[in-house]
Amino acid sequence: MANRSENLPKKFTDRLSGQLSAEDFESFKEAIDGDVPVSYRVNPFKPAEIEFSDTTPVPWCDEARYIAKRPSFAEDPLIFAGAYYVQEASSMFLWKALTQHAPLDKDIKVLDLCAAPGGKSTLINSLLTEKSMLVSNEIVGKRSLPLIDNLVRWGNPNTIVTGNYAESFAQLREYFDVIVTDAPCSGEGMFRKDPKAADLWSPSLVESCANVQIDIVNHIPRALKMGGLYIYSTCTFAPEENEQRLEQILDTGEFEPLEVDFDPAWGITKIEVEKNGEKATGYRFIFHKTKGEGLFLAAFRKKGEEARTQKFSISPKKIKSIFMVRKRESEDLRKWLKNGKDYEFYQDDREEVFAIPSHMVQDFKILTVSQKVRHQGIKMGRFNKKNNELIPDHELAVSNIVAENIPRQEVEYRDAINFLKKQEMSIRSIEGVKKGWAIITYKGLALGWVKALPNRLNNYYPSELRLRKDV
Repeated sequence: MANRSENLPKKFTDRLSGQLSAEDFESFKEAIDGDVPVSYRVNPFKPAEIEFSDTTPVPWCDEARYIAKRPSFAEDPLIFAGAYYVQEASSMFLWKALTQHAPLDKDIKVLDLCAAPGGKSTLINSLLTEKSMLVSNEIVGKRSLPLIDNLVRWGNPNTIVTGNYAESFAQLREYFDVIVTDAPCSGEGMFRKDPKAADLWSPSLVESCANVQIDIVNHIPRALKMGGLYIYSTCTFAPEENEQRLEQILDTGEFEPLEVDFDPAWGITKIEVEKNGEKATGYRFIFHKTKGEGLFLAAFRKKGEEARTQKFSISPKKIKSIFMVRKRESEDLRKWLKNGKDYEFYQDDREEVFAIPSHMVQDFKILTVSQKVRHQGIKMGRFNKKNNELIPDHELAVSNIVAENIPRQEVEYRDAINFLKKQEMSIRSIEGVKKGWAIITYKGLALGWVKALPNRLNNYYPSELRLRKDV
């Protein structure tokens, strides 16, 4: 057992002991020294045989399970293929809020404002229709890299990654149907999982995070449609970051509080906040009561009826200036895709080509001229300057849109690991393919590209992603 309770900041324990009853506070200290639950959520677009023993369901998320003992995930090729995502269980309560209150049967636009490293974004993406759009935003450049990587593994093209402050989205008036804000916070709910978070904690950090959250709540609801769903969450227990933010939301007079139904056996604590005659409910997950880390979540509906026309104003000339790939080259690109006619293609200033679902092209252009776009759709690759043929990108191989007629080579476990480590595999060729591109698969799921030559296979797994662990 760890002795985390002995190393908690005194000012934190002084405050929390006032928030909880004496009995609850003692139970909290006991729980924080206990084991950290491990859980994962499957990718519904990539069904696979995931072989973890002794698993039990996460009750508030249909596609998630607890694992009794943490395995070495780096030794499982399926995680690299995007078959599942390792996610803290409490944070998946978002699933319950969305399935109860979001119009998931419709084609909608969703903003995940503070999205890295991608747990909530992949969860949201699992629930959306094919013609919906997810904008995953992360202001910190380095944190956007794992976000992009995790969305790439999930495999869907209906995502755009941006890197903007909340105030930048305010100009997109009534643009999104759902906005999820998992706000930057002091991280008190992570003290068990990450003891370093306790070392970084201070009252000034709580105050600083609260100020960031105030700014977010002031700006981001403007981008939400009338009747739209707004979800606010943190992984902290501080009233300045939770209850006071609910008061701020209520104080706008623009939002109707929503209840999220749950089973009392789950151990979730309801926190009621009243402001201006209205009550909002927050849902608190805390170690000694729920099987997960610390979380606070609340849901709201923006009052009013949805406008027939959107109110944002962006120059049509700027939108028109975003050029897509020429028709002739597009026809060749469509051959690499399932239902290629449903996509258009964009080439950035680094000459990389991306597949954008046709229904998303106008939104992509709007976001490109109004926001800092870091990634869009599925990166297909780049054109060979000698023969103008596509050199396919890793993203295309692991996507859910790559053409089914592209040659594939199923491999056993050892060859899958060697492929991920960019080492030599036992297979030397693919039957029926003397020359050209092929996809390596494990348990039916794509891991990446090889190029078949007459007597060998060249491994094109990205060097920056390669498995470095000794497996």
